[in-house]
Amino acid sequence: MSEEPPARTPRIHQLRARYARRVTPDHLGERVSVRQLIDDPVRGPMQSDVVGRLVGADTEALLVVDRQGQLTAVDTARVLSSRVVPAHPRFEPEPMVGTPDAPLVRDAARVLVLDDADRVLLVAHAPDQHRTVWTAPGGGRKPEESHAAAAARELREEIGVDAEVGPWIWSRRVTFDFRGCTIDQSERWFLVRVQDAATEDAPLDDPGLVGVRWWDAEELATTDAELAPATLATHLARLVAEGPPPEPVDVGR
Repeated sequence: MSEEPPARTPRIHQLRARYARRVTPDHLGERVSVRQLIDDPVRGPMQSDVVGRLVGADTEALLVVDRQGQLTAVDTARVLSSRVVPAHPRFEPEPMVGTPDAPLVRDAARVLVLDDADRVLLVAHAPDQHRTVWTAPGGGRKPEESHAAAAARELREEIGVDAEVGPWIWSRRVTFDFRGCTIDQSERWFLVRVQDAATEDAPLDDPGLVGVRWWDAEELATTDAELAPATLATHLARLVAEGPPPEPVDVGR
């Protein structure tokens, strides 16, 4: 009668060495695999893997583009492991994008959130470690989503508000740099009215999202802060005075 083989003890230290946090800004343009910790609203904290081309990186965020051109921003504080990986043997490589000569082109949706006093809720993004830009909550649209669905999802994810998205009121096309990645973004802005002003206490989990607060019309008109679009105060005043436009208005950069 043959003996059973001895139980194998996992060599944890070797696994950790294999999956060390090796992806750095020096790997821009390479194909990477990043395992991160995310907060699932149903299952709680769980692991999620992102594979694609590294198009932007600094000490706070890794930007990865997949084969469909979808951008994922990973908070480096939530990275469990990361490594450079070879090209997939059967599929086309991820696009070479994110540079001034070949920007990442994407659709996005934003939500102009107003309360009963016509104050607007803005979030502050840090495109790099030296700038802060105040704009409406929002982000990139997934391939299977409508712009309105993307707007509602981004509203939930960024500031924890679950609200019915109103009319499409504004449009905007802008090219900007975010954490080393150049993005050519087309935006649709939707209107939402809320009564609860407690959204200022929303958790800021997205990389580069550094603040959220309500602004009144006078503050917007006189602030030295960078707003996006730069004409936000003018277009908001017109919206409050005249109501939603019959056709979406181009609000510029």
